[in-house]
Amino acid sequence: MLLFDSILRVYNSVISPPITPRKRDDAIRIGLIGASNIAPFSVITPAKSHPDVIVAAVAARDIKRAEAYARRYGIPVAHSTYQALLEDPSIDAVYIALPNSHHYEWSLRSIQAGKHVLLEKPSCANATEAKKLFKHRLITAPNAPVLLEAFHYQFHPAWQTFLSQVHQSPGSIESVSSQFYLPRLALGKDDIRFKYSLAGGCLMDVATYCVSSVRQILGRQIRLTPVEVYYRPLSISRNSSAEEPQIDEGVTATFLTPDSKAVRIQGDLASAGGLSSFLPASWAKVLPTLRWPTSKAVFEPVLVESIAQEDGVPLQHLSKRSVTIWNHIFPFIYHRIDTSDQHTLLRGEEVIKSWNETSYQKAYNWPGGDRRAAVYKDWWSTYRCQLEEFINKIKGRQGSAVWIDGEESIAQMETIDRTYEKAGLEPRPSGDFEI
Repeated sequence: MLLFDSILRVYNSVISPPITPRKRDDAIRIGLIGASNIAPFSVITPAKSHPDVIVAAVAARDIKRAEAYARRYGIPVAHSTYQALLEDPSIDAVYIALPNSHHYEWSLRSIQAGKHVLLEKPSCANATEAKKLFKHRLITAPNAPVLLEAFHYQFHPAWQTFLSQVHQSPGSIESVSSQFYLPRLALGKDDIRFKYSLAGGCLMDVATYCVSSVRQILGRQIRLTPVEVYYRPLSISRNSSAEEPQIDEGVTATFLTPDSKAVRIQGDLASAGGLSSFLPASWAKVLPTLRWPTSKAVFEPVLVESIAQEDGVPLQHLSKRSVTIWNHIFPFIYHRIDTSDQHTLLRGEEVIKSWNETSYQKAYNWPGGDRRAAVYKDWWSTYRCQLEEFINKIKGRQGSAVWIDGEESIAQMETIDRTYEKAGLEPRPSGDFEI
């Protein structure tokens, strides 16, 4: 049943939503800047189940590509340039899934044109661009268009349930970690992720999720100081490392918080793969190279009880908690939240007894009785959840209260830049566009 349920959720969320409501007269008309591979998952299919969203146009640098894309996905209008789409008066909002190097320019151009912007992560090529973007007068003006960096995983109830478990746990966090791997050969050698001029690299892709995750756990505005960073250069078999010496194909980084908490991330664009041990055995033959993205918080030991003894040496009951979420990036496929308490009975320095208690939780929707549970559906993808809140913000409606503001996006890029610098690499280059 586990595998069947996952397949059904994937079918409903990614291929064919079970609900396709009639579009409202005031639906937001979205234009796609770039005929990207991610848009069918992030916007086109999610929009089918949203009564307030119409994917109305697509623009590409090649009109033939735009027209072919429009035919394939049933988009009524194809534009030959990005600017032509911005000048289309029927378009209310845009989705930008261009190479990272183009995010700053086309976000500003879109805002200048009065369009709301759903911007793929990372928001910009570097922190300098992020500050200029999110603090720009066009963005900070009263009644400015909505600008949202698309860290889609944050909007799903699974991630928010995990955070609630973390933030409600007793004691202080001792350490946090996050990892995200793509299997080897998932990306071709000419993929934009391997181009420095396009602001590529592992830290700008899968590892940026890891940075975001640990910052969410510790606090959105937390400053992380990288103390050790190791990266694997671009594989010669994929592309000559001499041609792209600034590209990190894989990265492992350790950070410290201002109060010396340990933070560790691992990301890889070409992992050798291998199943995580928690997977059901029946999945092994189907997904032989899968390694779920995970995030984990480990807490300092907490004194549960101290029992006085006749000899004056108390019997102490200590508990050390860890909270782990498996597959928080794509939880609609499958996920699990593990809350584990390691108990120890101590008499002085002597361990009298130890045992472990673990509870398991899933959250495909908000808790029963929550007003949000009546709106959200169990089969919604992270992208559908994100689209819901993007439209709520545009419409001025009460949403789930999950949002990513400009300060968070700036802090995210600052952490990435510091990490590159610690690794001996350059932050990704800025463009020359200005308004």
